[in-house]
Amino acid sequence: MHAAGYSNGHVTIDTSDWAIDGRLRKRLAADPKADLAPYRKFYLQHLWERANFYDGLAQKLFGGSIEHTILLHHRLTTALFLGDALDMFRSRGWRLIDARESFANPVFRLQPKSLPSGQSLVWAVAKERGGYESILRYPGEDGAYEGPKMDALGL
Repeated sequence: MHAAGYSNGHVTIDTSDWAIDGRLRKRLAADPKADLAPYRKFYLQHLWERANFYDGLAQKLFGGSIEHTILLHHRLTTALFLGDALDMFRSRGWRLIDARESFANPVFRLQPKSLPSGQSLVWAVAKERGGYESILRYPGEDGAYEGPKMDALGL
């Protein structure tokens, strides 16, 4: 990859947006006129919660916040609520930047050797450095974490 001039497009904030999307799609299949508001609220809360977790971890690892990249899948939830998510981050003091600016941060040149792979760059660095086992769940994001929360809300 490096020989061809490519670099890894790391994600620093991982999410389970796909799990929320699955629940929303199932609801809409059963009731095309279902109220989307509870899904929107849960989606935004989830993104905010995960952003704060990974930013807090980044602060511990690197001595401050970094320019983050968030993993959002090409899904119905993203199509419906992306504007709301961007507005939420802006209104809470986050500055939106493009990938080129984000990837210019030296943190994005790190290549942790920690396994398992496929997690957030911040997660992988924490795993490699050690000392964060009590807060690093594996997989980092999964429907198993969000499922019970959505069940409790009837989503």
